[in-house]
Amino acid sequence: MTGKQRNIWSAGLLACALLIGTALWAYDYTRRDLMAERRVAGQAQLALYGELLRGWLGKYRALPSIYAHEPDVVALLDAPEDSRRVEAVNARLERWNATSGASDTYILDAQGKAIAASNWNSGASFLGKSYAFRPYFRQAMQGRLGRTFALGTVSGLRGYYFAYPVQSDGRIRGAVVVKVGVGEIEQELRLDMGAVFVSDRDGVVVLAGPPHWRMKTLQPLSEDARRRVERERLFPIEVLRPLPVQGIERDSGNSVVSAQPDRSEQREADFLHLSAPMKTEDWRVHLLVETRGVAKRSLMAALLASLVILTLLLLGLLLWQRRRRMIGRLTAQEENRRELERLVTERTANLREANENLEQEVRERSQAEVDLRRTQSELIQAGKLAALGQMSAALSHEFNQPLAAIRTYSDNATAFLDRGRGAEATENLARISRLTERMARLSKHLTSFARKPGDTVEPVPLDAVIAETLALLNARIEGAGAYIDNRLPSDIIVMGGQTRLQHVFMNLIGNALDATAQEAQPVIILRADSDGPALSVIVEDNGPGVPPEVQANIFDPFFSTKEPGKGLGLGLSISFNIVRDFDGHLQVENRQEGGARFIVTLILADAGREAAE
Repeated sequence: MTGKQRNIWSAGLLACALLIGTALWAYDYTRRDLMAERRVAGQAQLALYGELLRGWLGKYRALPSIYAHEPDVVALLDAPEDSRRVEAVNARLERWNATSGASDTYILDAQGKAIAASNWNSGASFLGKSYAFRPYFRQAMQGRLGRTFALGTVSGLRGYYFAYPVQSDGRIRGAVVVKVGVGEIEQELRLDMGAVFVSDRDGVVVLAGPPHWRMKTLQPLSEDARRRVERERLFPIEVLRPLPVQGIERDSGNSVVSAQPDRSEQREADFLHLSAPMKTEDWRVHLLVETRGVAKRSLMAALLASLVILTLLLLGLLLWQRRRRMIGRLTAQEENRRELERLVTERTANLREANENLEQEVRERSQAEVDLRRTQSELIQAGKLAALGQMSAALSHEFNQPLAAIRTYSDNATAFLDRGRGAEATENLARISRLTERMARLSKHLTSFARKPGDTVEPVPLDAVIAETLALLNARIEGAGAYIDNRLPSDIIVMGGQTRLQHVFMNLIGNALDATAQEAQPVIILRADSDGPALSVIVEDNGPGVPPEVQANIFDPFFSTKEPGKGLGLGLSISFNIVRDFDGHLQVENRQEGGARFIVTLILADAGREAAE
């Protein structure tokens, strides 16, 4: 092999090494950058879920201490054999439990025996059962607030237990216990695109968005933990199987794991595992952030970098070849010069030709430099577009998470306002205000709708209310493929409140979308029927209709025909009361051709002003 051939082989190997090294560097850099983005977004999302869990527990934390100071509760523990007092307290516990939304409320004596319970008249009543083995009872008997998450020994349902001591004459007579169900909060955890779950101090998954991850363990339980779980009857040992997540660690919060949170997926996928502690409950909140697309985008970056390096190498090779040709020409010119010394005329012609060739080479080189600048400009523009895509993805992620929290807080606030619990409603509205400040530049419609409605009754244009409602429900309407047949006139003004009236129609149209979900072509009709000073706004659908046995109770609070976790049964009750506040009424009936018909009767603005005068 000649020296020239060795130089060519060396240059080729160096070019290949440069190409491969650049591709690997671009792949690794892009992957680390994308994972850092997901880590930052995941930490913010994890903090949001932590606040959501603390807010959920905070709604019930103070209840047992309030109940423990009730005179009837104290008197019952002083005289537990008084049957009439037991019946009276049972009835009060039942009312308190229904109002608070807790799963169960009961009273334990100093020995841990249940002497009164909200479920006193059910087949699975706690009355007479002993719960002295529960940690929350022992903590309460020590004079402090007891906390325990466990599986109910009677109901078989998971829940978080709060217990507070009841004192009389300076002595602890017993405890009041409030059990909080997990259905509502786990429904919120299921909204995440990845997976959210909560583990206790032993690594047992007590709450989880994916249903098949509940009551699993991050790692095998120690012998001490197993004995404590069996002694305190927290969970059945036989159901505590390992969590189906590859590579997860109990206290680690920054690793990549393999999991299948959605059983509809055919195979496992990689997720970024993040976690944060909840010190008061001795819990740890875990979040699996999707990494789908990271490898593909990293590979595209590597290919793009390789393409840039390859282009530069080709340009260098081209310039090198041209240099060699130029050197050859100069050598030939030198030989010609020696020859032309003998022939002056021929020498002059050869020199002129050489000058022309040099000028042409200069022009070609200038054109090559222009092409190089244009290629560099295109590469810069491609980088700008890639950055814009990343910003758009992050902006969309930051938009969707506050929306889920706003929906939860606004539902809670509405329920609390209906129940007259202003403090809790104010707390939820304050959280909504903080979230909407972040979204003010993105969604003026949602900021207006999240604001606390006024109590005044004034003339309101109906078409503006309907237009705003349909705008807010546009995503659901398009997702359901529903057709909205809006036959309402555009010049009707009724007496009411803009935001509250909008709430009514959002509820009715939203229920109509749910009712027609199984229809091939969902149709929702909006029309009006005037009767003197009143106007009936009619919302009809082509769904299955409302069964006669349901119509009598459909406007009752907490009455719902939806599956558990799909709703609290407060929407129609709240809408009924809102319309009644406007001196109108809300009724339901079935259409002869099939489907349900909700009729909202309101006072026309002209008639309302005449009545006021």
